[in-house]
Amino acid sequence: MTKGNQQGQQLIGWDGMTVRVPADWSLASVSADEKEGYLRVDDRDMPRLEIKWVSTPGFVDLPETLDKYLASIEKRARRDKRQFTSERDAHVVSKRQMHKDSLQTFAWSTSSPGRPRGREDVQQAYGVVWVCKQCERTVVAQVMGLPDDAQLLATAQQVLSTIKDHPGDDWVTWAAYGFACQMPKDFALSTQEMFPGLIKLSFARETETVTVGRWGMAATLLREESLNEWLQTALGKELRRYGPQSQEREFRGHPAVSFSGNRMTPLWGLKSFARHITGRQCADRLLGYAWHCQQENKIFVCYALLDRANYDLAEEIANHIECHQ
Repeated sequence: MTKGNQQGQQLIGWDGMTVRVPADWSLASVSADEKEGYLRVDDRDMPRLEIKWVSTPGFVDLPETLDKYLASIEKRARRDKRQFTSERDAHVVSKRQMHKDSLQTFAWSTSSPGRPRGREDVQQAYGVVWVCKQCERTVVAQVMGLPDDAQLLATAQQVLSTIKDHPGDDWVTWAAYGFACQMPKDFALSTQEMFPGLIKLSFARETETVTVGRWGMAATLLREESLNEWLQTALGKELRRYGPQSQEREFRGHPAVSFSGNRMTPLWGLKSFARHITGRQCADRLLGYAWHCQQENKIFVCYALLDRANYDLAEEIANHIECHQ
C-alpha cells in the first residue's frame, strides 16, 4: 500500500498520476478523461504545481511540445502586459531521476517593468516535459513561486522528482486532502464528492461499482449514535434497495460495521441468470465496511456491488484505504 502522508509531505493521486507535495499545499483543481488530464495544487496564497498530461501514442516531437507550451505562457504574459523570459535545459531533474528516456527541462519568469515592483508582479517557475513510452502519455509539469522564494528550485526538484505517470502494478492510487486509497486499474471514476469534512469517490467496471469515502469530525458524528446508526443515517437511502444486514466487529483494529445485501428483484434475477450462463459479469451482491479511526477522528467507508466471482474484492479494496499511520 502506498503511504499517503509522510512527514512534511502529502500524496496526491488521480487517474494514475501521483505526486508528493508539501503538507500545506492542497489539491485545487483536477479533471481527467481517457485522453487527457489536468491537476493543480495550491498553497494558501497561489498556485504552486501544475501537471498536464495527454495520451500520445506514436512519435512525439518533444522540443516542439515544449515550444508550444512556453509560447502559451508567453501569450498570457503579454496579454497581462508582463515581460516574459524562458530558459531550456534548466537542470531541474534528470532522465535518471524520472526514469525516462525522453525528457526536457525548462524555467520561465514574468515581470511588470515600468512600475513599482511588488511580490505579486513577478512569478517564476521550473518545469519538466517528458514522454512515457509505457503509458503513452506526454506530461508537462511545473512548480511555480514568487521571486523572493530562494528555495523555489530546491522545492521544484523535490516535488517534480516524485511524479509518477502510471502505477507500478494493477492498483491505481487516488489521493487528495489527506485521503488515500487504491483501486484496481480497470475501475473508472464515475462520480466524486469533495467537500470540507467529506470525500466520496465512486468507481465502475461493467456492472460492478465501488464507493469509498471519508467523513471528518467522527467524535461529533458519533456523539449520540453508534457507528451502525450513523451508517443508516448517512447511507441508508443509497443502500436500502439491497436490504443490507449489518454486524458490529473490528476492522484493522478499529470499531467497525460490516454489511451485506442482495440485489433481489425478479427482473434482476432473470438478468443475472442470463448474463452468467453466457459468461458475462452481473453484480448482484452488496458488501461493505465502515470503521471509526479514533486516531484520525474520521469515519472510513467502503462498499461495493460485485459479481459473485469477485466478492473478496470488497475487503481487499477496504484494506487499500489508509487511515492512521
